[in-house]
Amino acid sequence: MSSSMKTSLAGSRVEKDVENAYRAEISRLRPDAKWSSPYGTDGYAKWPSVRLLLEAKYDKDLKSRPAVCGVLGQLLLYVKRFEEAGEALPNVLLVGDRNECFVLSTDSVKGFLSLPIDWTVAPSTGSPGLTRALVDGVNILPYVHDVDDSFDFKEILAKIETLASGQQVSVRASVANLGAIFLYWRDRVFREGKGKQALTPVEQVDVFLRCLFHPGDVYLHPTKRGVLIVPEYPDGVLVDPDQYGSFYDHFQQGYKPSEIESFMAMRDRLIEDDARRRQGAFYTPGLWVAEAHEEIARVLGPDWRKECVVWDCAAGTANLTRDHHDWGCLISSTAERPDVIAMRDHGWGGRKDRVFHYDFLNPESESPFFLPDDGANVIPPEVDKTLREQAAAGKRLVWFMNPPYGTAGNAGVNGTSKAGIAKTVVNGEMKADGLGSPSQQLYAQFMYQCRKVAEQYGFKDYTVALFSPGKFMSSGSYRKFRHWWYDAHQYEGGFMFQASHFADVSGRWGVSFTVWNSGGKTDPKQDQPIRLTDERNFAVVTDGIKHVYNSDGREASKWVREPVKGMRKADFPQLKSGLSLRADGGIATGLEGHLLYARSSANNVMESGTQTSMVSGLYAAAHGFSVLPSNWRRAVALYGARKLVSGDWINDKDEYLAPDEAAPGYDQWVNDCHAYAVLHTSNNCTAMRDVDYKDKVWQIRNHWFWRTRAESLAALDDPKSPQTYRDCKQASAHPEYVKESNVNLITGEDETSAWDQTGDPYFAHLLTSTGDVTLSPDAQRVMDLLDALWVKSIPYRESYYAGRPVTAKQPDLHLTAWDAGVYQLKHLWRDLFPDKWAELKEAHNALADRLRDGVYTYGFLRR
Repeated sequence: MSSSMKTSLAGSRVEKDVENAYRAEISRLRPDAKWSSPYGTDGYAKWPSVRLLLEAKYDKDLKSRPAVCGVLGQLLLYVKRFEEAGEALPNVLLVGDRNECFVLSTDSVKGFLSLPIDWTVAPSTGSPGLTRALVDGVNILPYVHDVDDSFDFKEILAKIETLASGQQVSVRASVANLGAIFLYWRDRVFREGKGKQALTPVEQVDVFLRCLFHPGDVYLHPTKRGVLIVPEYPDGVLVDPDQYGSFYDHFQQGYKPSEIESFMAMRDRLIEDDARRRQGAFYTPGLWVAEAHEEIARVLGPDWRKECVVWDCAAGTANLTRDHHDWGCLISSTAERPDVIAMRDHGWGGRKDRVFHYDFLNPESESPFFLPDDGANVIPPEVDKTLREQAAAGKRLVWFMNPPYGTAGNAGVNGTSKAGIAKTVVNGEMKADGLGSPSQQLYAQFMYQCRKVAEQYGFKDYTVALFSPGKFMSSGSYRKFRHWWYDAHQYEGGFMFQASHFADVSGRWGVSFTVWNSGGKTDPKQDQPIRLTDERNFAVVTDGIKHVYNSDGREASKWVREPVKGMRKADFPQLKSGLSLRADGGIATGLEGHLLYARSSANNVMESGTQTSMVSGLYAAAHGFSVLPSNWRRAVALYGARKLVSGDWINDKDEYLAPDEAAPGYDQWVNDCHAYAVLHTSNNCTAMRDVDYKDKVWQIRNHWFWRTRAESLAALDDPKSPQTYRDCKQASAHPEYVKESNVNLITGEDETSAWDQTGDPYFAHLLTSTGDVTLSPDAQRVMDLLDALWVKSIPYRESYYAGRPVTAKQPDLHLTAWDAGVYQLKHLWRDLFPDKWAELKEAHNALADRLRDGVYTYGFLRR
């Protein structure tokens, strides 16, 4: 699901909001779709072969038969209007809710159009008779998709187009997807039973396999609703009858005996994997394992499993390798002894003498995973001998793994959390080699050790094929490691998918599977293509290509700081937020002539949402820089670039680059980013009066205020605004940290300006005729609406301020400071002028939509 659809649905309040979200997403993915609303429908879209009728709902329980039939009744009433007008009927029906959705072929319910009921009733009212007929006559509940973090609307569109073509949408079970189908069954079809009807995990797997492969042997009890009759289960099995019926509508039946035999052989694996999931253990889903095998085959040829020595050095219970039985030489090791026992007991991971307990990152050393009676943490002699013989024979070694992704104290999504786990022997070796912070990352340690071990055993050719975050290919913090890795390996390709395809893992980031061959080099200056993949209908599909790049030597985080290099350091009030002062100071450092502080942690999209903001003092936790006139425009441009693009699993590791400042339109784009930045919720710049910081009283000035003192003084000359008027007029409005001189130590130029002496905010100065910022019409409209709201609220400002108690949750807003900013005034505007505030936000959102492409056009990010 796109971030825009996700945001729209999350913020929806009525059915119309839901309708707009679905319409927008369909139009985004199918630009040729033509929309209309005949007969008062929520939407009728047409594109080649598709005639789609949309019905939007808000918080409807679409897994309830009566609710679904009621909605289908409404849709059929609309379809009847088409029929009576002699028009072509919609061929697909889409019901979209903020939490769920489903699609259905019109043909599957078209027979109800001949019922003798009153078809003149308003569809919005519905027909009870038609609903009853549907409840009694529809044999199945449509397959309902949950609209959650793992939801992908592309899957819905594919289904819509398949149904429109007259084909039946169904999924065929395979070795790769059987585990995912079982999870669907376990979570949706089974109902929790008690006593004799309570199923153990083993019994759940057994019933599932019987239903899928021997459907003729099971049936729903004719009178006991929700009781499934299954041989050898005399008390029956409790199921959701509607979901049971929906299952058979979505999944194919009819398999050859040989196929059923192979599926039944997976029984123990399904039980084992389900038990591990319930215990919170990490598991690589079979679909992605199968895709990884295909990717390696593309690089090494179809017989790679037979021809190569394959070592999974983070094997777990061998779910990367156990579906295949054509291994020439398979080695499996893991740091967890119970996993070794499970592999040997089930015959997974290769020959038993090549399945062993081994802490790969602490070779021949003490390990936090080994108990005193576990023996030595070494490679067994027979494995050592095999490796040496295979290397001497010229065999290729393939490292095939899904290692832990965490750092010290956090083993990540697929590791065991043990304190200090990243402080391994390999960690120390990486530090000694000068590889920097990646030495703390477990998956980077595995990569490092793979290269070292392959070289130690003398393998001339080896391949590293691993699941991991893609950060090592893009992040500036991995620069040294990346160059070390690229210097010895050729990138051969890979694929990337959303991490939520792993059980109970956040979908906010992506997992990559990449393949690297020794004996070549990868140019760090070149983009590396990787396939973007997804799971739809229990199969892996490729949606496009992403070009992974790094920011080496062109980091936006360095570019924005260049103009203030060499400036004198100075201390200013340190803030925890826009209005919360840290009286004892913090760790941030400011510069003389400081106007505000831009928090800008890291240099990637992932950190932009929560780690990018601006405050008038210093941000106590640091990770930012002082903004002066010399780097103001760069700071505004980077702020816009970091906030205009939302992070998702595809772009979260993308690095910000220094832009092309000479590109046509760039200067105007930066100008307009001022109007975007002043209203953004992370612009926490404020004006504060008489605040204590390090035994001194400070007057903090807001340089994001848009009016000069003279303009403000005239507007504040109001009987209901005496305090704010006096604050604007008095010299106390000047902050004590403004210096008479502001000399840039690089250029030697005095950057002090007339606006600084008169006490005008810097932004206000830029908007004057002598300033540098001229706005486009939509940006100017934002500023006009903002200023009009500011003027309108003047008579109410001081009374609102006086009536608002100051508590821990409600800090002093300092509203009698004449240059109080949006961060302070929005409380007043939200409470007293909600319509005007909403209008302003709408204009701001429209401006953001227009500016967003500039982030890519001017080179801050690359698509």
